[in-house]
Amino acid sequence: MRRQRTRQLTYALRANLEGMAAYGESKKTYKDKTNALRRQKYRELINIGVSKSDIYKELLHIDCAKNKIFSYSTMKNYIRFVKDFAAFAYTKAGTSRVSVEDSIKYIQPYIDSLISKGDSPNTINLKLAAVCKATGQYVVDYTHPIRRYSDVTRSVKNAVRDKYNDKRAAAALELNRAIGLRRNELARVSINDIHIGEKCAYIYSKGKGGKNNVTLISDPKKLDILYKYMSQAIANGRETLLSKEQMNHDADLHHARAMCAIDEYKRVAEDMRINPERREYYKSFIKDIFKKYNKPLLEDLDKPYFLRGAGKKLCISQEKSYIYDRVAVLYVSLTILHHFRSDTTVQHYLIK
Repeated sequence: MRRQRTRQLTYALRANLEGMAAYGESKKTYKDKTNALRRQKYRELINIGVSKSDIYKELLHIDCAKNKIFSYSTMKNYIRFVKDFAAFAYTKAGTSRVSVEDSIKYIQPYIDSLISKGDSPNTINLKLAAVCKATGQYVVDYTHPIRRYSDVTRSVKNAVRDKYNDKRAAAALELNRAIGLRRNELARVSINDIHIGEKCAYIYSKGKGGKNNVTLISDPKKLDILYKYMSQAIANGRETLLSKEQMNHDADLHHARAMCAIDEYKRVAEDMRINPERREYYKSFIKDIFKKYNKPLLEDLDKPYFLRGAGKKLCISQEKSYIYDRVAVLYVSLTILHHFRSDTTVQHYLIK
């Protein structure tokens, strides 16, 4: 009987990833199942005297979403990352026809090579996550650098092509500084997605994992920018706020999103400083949103958010405050960034 040839590793890994597509499914459902199983396993292991460090590693092997990818953008990035891994495996094996099972022995050497090359901890962790997803392995089983929020340099340094993009991407950068969407959301947002309220505008968009997001813009200056691009789109007979030409660049729109969040944080914090009675309005708004989405509000709105560890050191080195107004932070989280946690907003956006 003729022996079947081994598929090229690139295609085998890609096929594994594509078979995990779960667009539109609820990520929270899998997360809740995972947490329930981890709690059960924790009780079992603690009762038989297993150390907490060993328990922690064991719990990380429980993941109900192990074979699920909920976002198309995540899928696209993972496919790109495993292609890089397959190229590395080829240099070691001398052939591209390496089975997925045989490729597992190259994972740690691949990570070691990324460390030697000087890749950031964030990049290495993303690539390792992609490779582990495609090969059925677990990140916790491999030696890799710890990823810290303060080490992330994305949207902090000037990009190589920033000077070129300042002209080509001027419209996208200006608009996104005002409304703070992700690149794909910005490219898709249309006139029909914008609802004008009293001294505000609501922008409806489809976010990561198919989430239905509503961005609230109430800063008068940013409303003027939004209305300008709405008028231009209508005048040009276009549904989307920006044309394909205006989106055809590699400018750092994530930086514009971060700056939008910082602007809004400063505006809200200043509003509460000048008008202390406004704090109750913002607190009520936050509570209503958490209630609307049936999420528990576990943070104390009356306590400031204090950065600790590496994040605190980074702020001190830059002579910036490491204390944030939690109400202003959560308001920005809910209205611009569509997160429900202060730490995500501070450490991924405001700290930079």
